Amino acid sequence: MEKRQKRVPAWMLAIIIIVALPVLAFPAMLSQATGIEGGTRYFLWLYPAYVVAASLLAWQCYGRRSEMSWIIIVLIILTHIAMWLLVGGDFESVPFL
Repeated sequence: MEKRQKRVPAWMLAIIIIVALPVLAFPAMLSQATGIEGGTRYFLWLYPAYVVAASLLAWQCYGRRSEMSWIIIVLIILTHIAMWLLVGGDFESVPFL
């Protein structure tokens, strides 16, 4: 018997959108990343695509596995922090902490 997928509530959709919004600071992040080269710069360019893909997965997962959505949301938040630490080098560079 197949489990029916629940509809994603508006509050969860709002949380996913709010968690994904810091990716809009990507141009500022690129301007601070002047000394970053090679593979590290590659991770920086993948960052927006990862956040969009993870947000879509969190939205899709909520109906059947809401725990997985919360795990993905926490991973998105940790990724935001890691990317700001990558370009800034310290916690003062993270604008939302």
